[in-house]
Amino acid sequence: MLYSMGLWSYLKNRGEHRLSEDRYILCLDGGGMRGIVAATILHDIEKHLFSLGDTRPLYAHFDLIAGTSTGGLIALALSAPSSPSSLLLQQQSADAHVQNTRHRLRKGFDDIYPGPDLKSIVELYLRYGKIIFPKSNSLLQLNIIGQLFNQKYDDASFNTLLNQLFANMEMSDVLVPTMVVSYDCQNDRPFIISSYARPNFLIKTAARATSAAPTYFTPVSYFDEETGEHLTLIDGGVVANNPVLYAYMEAKRLYPGTKRFHILSVSTATAPYKLELDRAGSGVIGWLDPAKGAPIYRVYAASQMKTSHEVASAIPDLEYLRVHGELKKAVKLDETDRSTLSMLIDHAHGIYENHKDAINAFCLPLITRPASTATRPKAKTALTSALNETS
Repeated sequence: MLYSMGLWSYLKNRGEHRLSEDRYILCLDGGGMRGIVAATILHDIEKHLFSLGDTRPLYAHFDLIAGTSTGGLIALALSAPSSPSSLLLQQQSADAHVQNTRHRLRKGFDDIYPGPDLKSIVELYLRYGKIIFPKSNSLLQLNIIGQLFNQKYDDASFNTLLNQLFANMEMSDVLVPTMVVSYDCQNDRPFIISSYARPNFLIKTAARATSAAPTYFTPVSYFDEETGEHLTLIDGGVVANNPVLYAYMEAKRLYPGTKRFHILSVSTATAPYKLELDRAGSGVIGWLDPAKGAPIYRVYAASQMKTSHEVASAIPDLEYLRVHGELKKAVKLDETDRSTLSMLIDHAHGIYENHKDAINAFCLPLITRPASTATRPKAKTALTSALNETS
């Protein structure tokens, strides 16, 4: 008995020591409805971990989960405990075959709160995409001139959806440290909304802020009671559609004693963008023309993501795995056609297969590594606000 207790104490201490030396981060790109690509890849990764005998929810493997825009929505969905009224199904267990034929690796970590069924995150895009981006017959919305003076979508349906997902939970309720990127136009600065620095921020407000894409949705007006500042928050994609550098910076602050960081960066897939001569040099209207895909935004997004990738790849204490693939054709942020979304799902499976060996190498250390206990609250505490919402 004493020997068993001593062995468990030794293993636990060794696990905690390993946690302090290496930190693992999940980083998710923006991309509107192309978020279905990232969600599908994550589902494939979790199934792979299950096949290796590790039945812990995906969030439990990471010391920080970061996202921008649609990637921020997925990050929050992964780390927020499910409220009883949430649209996200709770993961009950791994595949029965895995459970019956392989040993469970979560012994000693039975307090881990079940994560969301990742397939239900994929289903969110299929079921609710047309609610977030409703197609309108309004002449004002269809008219190019009208789009120059109005947001493309009313955000009422989007806000309702976020409320159904997150109720009145706060950032402090998330199960592992989580951050999303936004941009504060009022004060001209990138704005990180995190569970550790802004614990009282409502999750649904964080989700709305990180995904307030200019021209698509209105900015989020927010009064910061701690600083007395008025904030005007828009989509974090304007500064970091691939938030890897912000995630690395935040991880360095959170875990200053870490020797090496490991970032799994998941893309939403993009089509190669080349600015044709007839789309350039045509004045302000030409650069912003929605009919041409707003060339100025596409140039900024493409160049910014390549810069983030190149810099992250050169950081000495960072193992950086980028899971990315290119589409044969461009898919708009607000694309909701079912056949196009099905194509994106198929393409996501292909991206996973193309990176399977690298993903396997990244995942192997995870299956013997204790779940991060950095700031993970007990499930009862984490669910308090959600339960109060329905009581």
